[in-house]
Amino acid sequence: MVGKRIFRFKGLSKSICGYITVYLSLMLGIIITFITTMLMGICIHTIRFEAECVMDMGMDSIFAEYHREMLNRYGLFFIDSSYGSQVCSKEYTKSHLLRYMNKNFSGKADNLTKNITGIHGDNGELSNISYATDNMGEVLLYQICQYEKDRYFLDMADGALENVDIEKILEEYGSLEAERESAANKVDSIMEEINSGLDEDEDPYSISNPADSVEYLSDSNVLYYAFGDVGQLPLESVILSDYVSKRSISEGTGLRSYQQLPVTHKLILEKYIFENCGYYEHIRDNSRLSYQIEYLLAGKASDLENLEEISETIFKTRYVINMSYLLSNTARQEEALAMATLACTIIGQPELVEAVKYTILFAWGYAESAKDLRILFDGHSLSLTKTDNSWNTPLSQLITFKQHLDIYMVPTGNINYETYLKGFFILKDTKTLTLRLMDVMEMDIRETRGNSYFKMDGQIYQMTASVNISSCLGYGCNIARGYSYE
Repeated sequence: MVGKRIFRFKGLSKSICGYITVYLSLMLGIIITFITTMLMGICIHTIRFEAECVMDMGMDSIFAEYHREMLNRYGLFFIDSSYGSQVCSKEYTKSHLLRYMNKNFSGKADNLTKNITGIHGDNGELSNISYATDNMGEVLLYQICQYEKDRYFLDMADGALENVDIEKILEEYGSLEAERESAANKVDSIMEEINSGLDEDEDPYSISNPADSVEYLSDSNVLYYAFGDVGQLPLESVILSDYVSKRSISEGTGLRSYQQLPVTHKLILEKYIFENCGYYEHIRDNSRLSYQIEYLLAGKASDLENLEEISETIFKTRYVINMSYLLSNTARQEEALAMATLACTIIGQPELVEAVKYTILFAWGYAESAKDLRILFDGHSLSLTKTDNSWNTPLSQLITFKQHLDIYMVPTGNINYETYLKGFFILKDTKTLTLRLMDVMEMDIRETRGNSYFKMDGQIYQMTASVNISSCLGYGCNIARGYSYE
């Protein structure tokens, strides 16, 4: 029987086990370090990714807090940094951003990732803020252009006065007034010379010049010609120092370098204004001033003053047109000559005839211009030039023309009151119009509930936000985002 051999290596198993323990200990340390590093990397990436997502959500949230009345009334998007309070401050906007972010960071109690990372927005800063008022309203104008650009095809040649140089017409008015005064002074000078040769006991000569009845009215309020009784008009007034064009305002960074106003920005602004602002016979509901476009053009504190200035400007343009017609129309001049001859013959001073004729012509043009004003404010249209058929004031009514302002042939022209308002936009620079438009916006929005302290220089169009993020793992980061309504 062969015996079974058993080989034993004393101490061998303990030696092998010892090597394995050391090897596993070394490997386990590397593996744990690798795993923890990977976990930390995942946590950091999660924190960073979540912070960016929540930052976007927070920015979306505060930009969703656009001012409702600005949108409803004017179709524009702005963040009101006062949030209904008396003071506009970017700190309010920053606190809203941090609150929205931290609400999203906290999540639900059973969300393991958020409980582990403990992410929190500590503080932040808002920079590169563009307010509506920056650069005299350029930011507001830019958004208006963005708002309008897809709504209409804009034709540069728009309106019946596009080829009329209104500024030149007003200069011609000054020249005509100088001629009128020269003619009147000539009559006075001749009469003084005649009377200076009389004896003391002789009565001085005086001429019954029909133009004198108009002469003393030349400095009167033209609103009577436009309306008659202005007491029936809805007239309001404001304190201009309360509004953006007359007070100190907050300043931001304005438009970005890539944001440029289109070449047609003034035409776009004109269209926007006539869509969103009221004027005579088109008064907008719930407006602080009844005649808003008149305010944009005249800039006075009351409806009465604004209407008066617009009426005077229209009167001057009509006066130039009417005098151009009279001074080129032989038949009308012969009528004036006949009346002047009669007036001078009565006192036996024929040398006065020519000067008196011109004073009568200027008075006649004045009376016709007064009637033109009444026609416009009655809602009718006038033609750009005068003809025999469109002349409404007979010379026989010169002395009593104020009593016949309501008697006229209904004209068939294409220039109405709105056309004149649009024509006057040429005389105003864009920045002045934009500043006054912001006044109107403040006036009207302050009339709405909860907006008594509304200010255009607190309306944010775009900005950059930077928020510092911390976590319970000791990792922190800074997230920055630039947002705009564009």
